[in-house]
Amino acid sequence: MTVEKTIRTSAKRGKTRQLILDAAAKMISRHGYHATYLKDVAAAVNMKAGSLYYHFESKEALMHEVLDKSVKVIYDTVKIEVRKLGDEPDFPSLLTAAIRGHLIAIFKYPDYTLASIRNYGVMPDVVQKAAQKDRDAYEEFWRDFFDKAESAGHIRAGVDRNLLRLAIFGSMNWSSLWYEKSGASVEQIAKSQADLFLNGCYQKGEEDGV
Repeated sequence: MTVEKTIRTSAKRGKTRQLILDAAAKMISRHGYHATYLKDVAAAVNMKAGSLYYHFESKEALMHEVLDKSVKVIYDTVKIEVRKLGDEPDFPSLLTAAIRGHLIAIFKYPDYTLASIRNYGVMPDVVQKAAQKDRDAYEEFWRDFFDKAESAGHIRAGVDRNLLRLAIFGSMNWSSLWYEKSGASVEQIAKSQADLFLNGCYQKGEEDGV
């Protein structure tokens, strides 16, 4: 086989693999992990069920890659948005940028992110364990972010940073279900969510003992 033919074959294989991942992410995001079957994924890309195993050895291996892409696109986009702020951004700007990056990713790749958000908890243990390293890396970014913010005095004493992180994740992740109907832009949603977590919504707040 010539070098040129090898390159073409490799490129075609990579394209087919991506089509399979896209089809799997779409089905899992809509029907759930347990109601998604490899024969249906194969049919979606005009492939015989047996041929799919040439690209992925099992349903678990396929789902692992779907989860990996979900976390990777989110984390990469968050880092891009944060880097745009320069060397010494203030805490509100950092929080808004991180939220914006997360939202951009879940709105741009809804099949992958919803497949992960809706199904991670019901995945087989082997899939969860395989995907945990990347999820931990992204969550560590937020933990470190809030640890530094508290040390700098930006987060008041007594706030449970773990619960804060989980609340923000929930707010960001589930916005994928309603953002289109809201009519709001990504920037508007990011600023609104950051403002709520930074300032709350009660006008007088602690002055009235709340």
